[in-house]
Amino acid sequence: MKLLNKLKEDIIEAKERMEAWWDHEIIDRPCIGFWVPKEGKKIPKGDAILEFFDPWFLAKNWDNFDHAINEFEKISQTLEFGGENIPRFFPNYGPCVMAAIFGINPVYQSRTAWFHMKTSPAEIIPLLENVKINMNNPWYARLKKVTEFAAKRGNTDYCIAITDIGGVLDILSAFLGPTNIILTMKRNPEIINTCRAIILEKLLKVYDDLLAIILHYCKGVSSWMPLWSSKSWYPIQCDFSAMLNPKWFKNFVVPDIIKQAEHMEYAIYHLDGPLALEHLDTLLKIDSITGIQWVPGAGNEPCASDTWMPFYKKIQGAGKSIVIDLFDRPERLEHFYKILNPKYLITFNIFMDRARAYFFLPEFIGGKGGKGNYRKFKKEYRNAIKIKKNSNPS
Repeated sequence: MKLLNKLKEDIIEAKERMEAWWDHEIIDRPCIGFWVPKEGKKIPKGDAILEFFDPWFLAKNWDNFDHAINEFEKISQTLEFGGENIPRFFPNYGPCVMAAIFGINPVYQSRTAWFHMKTSPAEIIPLLENVKINMNNPWYARLKKVTEFAAKRGNTDYCIAITDIGGVLDILSAFLGPTNIILTMKRNPEIINTCRAIILEKLLKVYDDLLAIILHYCKGVSSWMPLWSSKSWYPIQCDFSAMLNPKWFKNFVVPDIIKQAEHMEYAIYHLDGPLALEHLDTLLKIDSITGIQWVPGAGNEPCASDTWMPFYKKIQGAGKSIVIDLFDRPERLEHFYKILNPKYLITFNIFMDRARAYFFLPEFIGGKGGKGNYRKFKKEYRNAIKIKKNSNPS
């Protein structure tokens, strides 16, 4: 499939702003990313989105690269990638796909991919050691092939994301399970430490190989988190940390975070859920972490809530950037960019129609900042569009 039109006309300017953002600088305005349908197009709601674009297609059809990218290109031409939202293709096989390279075939169920292979602590070290990172490893080969296939297609039109490799203990949990990890940390910590070293070494090998492919063709890289950089970067995570006390977090997680972060130019730590917040102060002391992405998790106050504002200010006070989604509260956009330091902030947003986007986008990017009466604005906007269409019938 050949793209009919460029996906983003202002991609050069957007990339320049992102380059500055990584170094906590502003060129002409703060960074913000958003999706909005092009005029006359619609984004389906709820389950209908799966008929429009299935983000889990590859998790169900492992080797149908061509169809996955065709669908991505098709949907992308109906969307505006606004602000610093750089179009990207994400080869999504599920979270922690590194576990597949170690021998687990993912199972797609309930709109995600699950990785599980019951393994005892006595078996885990030889299992991990025996895994070879080469083209004879079916999942390593698959990830290299899909990444190169996509990167050749994307080239300068869109970037490619390194797939969701996962965190070290999250990968280990796919084999041992949470209970066994905790018990082994207490009884035989040397087993956990050996596993961590094996996983991290091979994880970084996979990361480097995928990164090299993408940078060769696309001159920039993204990830499952929609940030673009011309230099090496990746989201670091340990969702398992929600089960650890601060001491064990420092012993079993922090050394790996530091090694990963120092391995690349930039690093964003994915902080997931209130139980992980007790580790925030420790994370903020790691110089090589560039920023924090905060995800409150289901059942908690959304990112846009002022409940989290003290944490946002603490993160920025430590010289780190904040990456947050404000999908649920677009009316809070202007507020966030005024309350927080825009040099250390980027938000991502989805607008279901263009009138909503223009009304709620901050004034610095040409929006109204949510000021005034939205219903009145929407009516005036629709009337203006009708007049424009009637005056340009072609």
